[in-house]
Amino acid sequence: MRKSTLAVVIGTGMLTATPALADVTAYGRVTYNVINDDTSKDTYFGRHEFAESTIGIKGSMAYGELKIGGQVEIGLDEGVSNILHAEGNGRTRIQELWLSGDFGKVKLGTGAGITWVISDVDQSGTWFSDPLGMSQRFGATRRGPGGESQTPFVQAQSIFNERLIYESPSFIEGAKAYVQLSEAGGYELAIKYVADAWRINAWSVDYGDIDRDEDPQANIDEHTTNGFFGADEGHGVLAGYKHESGINFTATYGNASQVSGGEREFLNWKLGYTQGKHAVSFSMGNYSADGADGNSLPDHTRSTLAYNFKPIAGIQLWLQATQGDTDSQEEFNALALGGMVKF
Repeated sequence: MRKSTLAVVIGTGMLTATPALADVTAYGRVTYNVINDDTSKDTYFGRHEFAESTIGIKGSMAYGELKIGGQVEIGLDEGVSNILHAEGNGRTRIQELWLSGDFGKVKLGTGAGITWVISDVDQSGTWFSDPLGMSQRFGATRRGPGGESQTPFVQAQSIFNERLIYESPSFIEGAKAYVQLSEAGGYELAIKYVADAWRINAWSVDYGDIDRDEDPQANIDEHTTNGFFGADEGHGVLAGYKHESGINFTATYGNASQVSGGEREFLNWKLGYTQGKHAVSFSMGNYSADGADGNSLPDHTRSTLAYNFKPIAGIQLWLQATQGDTDSQEEFNALALGGMVKF
């Protein structure tokens, strides 16, 4: 990661604060996968779902007791560009301003929703290739039969939208509260707890008035369905613990209400072990759903074995095998080989 410190002198008659230093950082990452699955009997290149390659710049400077900052980030989405945005595979992931102080932090602009918190929970070291084995987020092998790919975990959290966020100062030695207001009356509430080896997050998201704005995400993603993948609200909790030996455990439970009137529920867990440059994990999960008529739909289960290797700082390689099975349907298997370079 390259950093350069630029001297910025604020010198007008109206401004009396001490001149500040602006800390500016340019960063990025390149991710790529080769995936073979027996659902379509084909091999895919570049498929990495939401873990797109990115490039960005961010910076901040002090002004008295306050800190002012901004960030712009662009992504090249190889995996779901045809789902999330119709024109090309590039999109603005982040374009925001923020202000922080003793009161907490306020963010304004386009960026990740506050419910996008799994990275603070999963300490397995295999997260980029296998988020809880279900590949709901940044997943290398979220592929599968159409209905199985749209997992309720994705529906229960927002990804990128235009929003106003308030982040509280820390309380109870490691806890923070978050409130987000989005377009069309959408809102999100979340609590994050980070202390010692523990990571716990709980959230609730409402996508807003779908009659007035069919999809709050459409403003930047050009996605056309009601809510995100057909959901109008979602709730959940994530918890993770990592022992000093390298053994770690992560679990998540939640549900998503459908615009169509149905409900989807998920329960996932992951057991991992990290040692030096190596990380391995095994995870399992279950998705269940009820239709608008109240009748149960087929259950879906998925298990994943993942291995990640970090030869040097900034480089991560992985190999991952996933098996999925839905009641009364043929099971599918997928194998992914990929990696990431960060700078």
